[in-house]
This record gives sequence, structure tokens and C-alpha cells, in this order.
Amino acid sequence: MSPQDQHGSRGYSVPTGRPYALKELQATLGSLGDHMRELYDGAHPAEYDGVADALYIAFQTASGLAPAKSYTGCPEHPNGALDPEAPDGWGRCLICNDRRRLGLRGQGGRTAGAAPAAGEQRRLGYPVPDPPYTHDALRAFLRTIEDRRFHLGLSSPPEEFVRMADDLHRAFIVARELSRPRNASGCSEHPEAPIDPDAPPGEACIFCAGRRRRAQRPAQTPEMLPRIRRGERRQLQRRFERPPG
Repeated sequence: MSPQDQHGSRGYSVPTGRPYALKELQATLGSLGDHMRELYDGAHPAEYDGVADALYIAFQTASGLAPAKSYTGCPEHPNGALDPEAPDGWGRCLICNDRRRLGLRGQGGRTAGAAPAAGEQRRLGYPVPDPPYTHDALRAFLRTIEDRRFHLGLSSPPEEFVRMADDLHRAFIVARELSRPRNASGCSEHPEAPIDPDAPPGEACIFCAGRRRRAQRPAQTPEMLPRIRRGERRQLQRRFERPPG
């Protein structure tokens, strides 16, 4: 091999730990298909526990393979404090926003530099899908993950691992919600409440039914009990007379 070929072969090196982590990810994703074949629409929530656990393990592995996401979205202060009152179009970094506010005050209200557009800011955290969380939605996310799985390799760019981690997080959220107990009472305030068999349809929550019954009771005048002296109270508490002697 010529020196030029040897130099070119050293142009790319696999990151440490990627072969083992990628093998673990492929093995975890391969077992998800077996879990989903046993599930159906309307399955018991406990049957989704295994799928949710496998998806969470795969998500943790994929997020470790992907570049670390910034906490604030700021390249200068990625793990700095968050600005709770950041204006629209500004970033979430408190340090940079304070600098910008000082610049605005120093210039008499004029803009100190162009604020980045909202669409150009780096996305923070991992995406959460919108409800409803159904069995079909979980299958759709798993099909997308299966397609991405075949294109992942040791030389895949970091963006591919970021997309895989995002898709795994979406699927995990759906599986986690499906593994929760069903809202049999139909009550948004008490989703896991017992069902009142005497309540009308749509009002089966036993807590809300009891609250309505108490509200419908007529107001009663409180009755004051007569005050009993201490000696008399002792006589009243004695149920049987003592035997003589």
C-alpha cells in the first residue's frame, strides 16, 4: 500500500464505543417487531409495557450515539441558565438575552443586532407527538424506525443518529401512554377513578357522582346536643349495673 493510500485510510476513524452501541441498538430494534406482532388495537395496557421498555432502552442508546443537544440552544452557553421571559424570536440563553437587553437600553431602544428567526433556532430537547396516542400511530412510528435502521452504519453521519433518537422518542411516548390504565370513567379530573354503577351514562366517575349527590342534598339546620356534666357522662357510659357486693 502506498503512503498516499495509508494517509487516506486514516482520514476517518470510528468513534470509540460506536460499534458496540450500534450493535445493541440493532438488537433492541430487531426484537420490537416480535413484541408488536402480539399486540392488537384494544390490547390491555399491561401488554404495552414491554414495548415501552424496549423503546426507552433503544432511545437511550440512540441518544448516546447522537451529538449532545444543547440545553439553551446557545453555542456559547449550551448549559447555561434559561430565560423565563425570552421575547419572541430570541434564544433561551439568559446570559445572551441579558447582554441584548443591555445593548437595547444603551442604544435608546434600538435593536442591538438582528434577532435570530424562530425557525432558525436550534431545536431543544426531543419531540413529543400530538395526541391521540393509538395503536396505529405506534405502528406508523415503528415502520419509520425500521426504515431508518437499515441505513444506519458505523460511518453514518451524526444527523442520522439524531433522527433515529427523535423517532424513538416519539414512539416511546405513544407506547408509554398506551401502557397507562384506560380512562374507564371518562372523567378528565379523575381518569383512574372507579365507576359508579348507579350514575347515568357519561357521569360514571364515583368521585364526581358523590360530589353531585352532596350538592343536591337540602341544607339542614345543625342540631345542638345538650351538654352533659362529667358525672352524668360517666353514668351514661355505664351500660350494666355492677353486681352487689
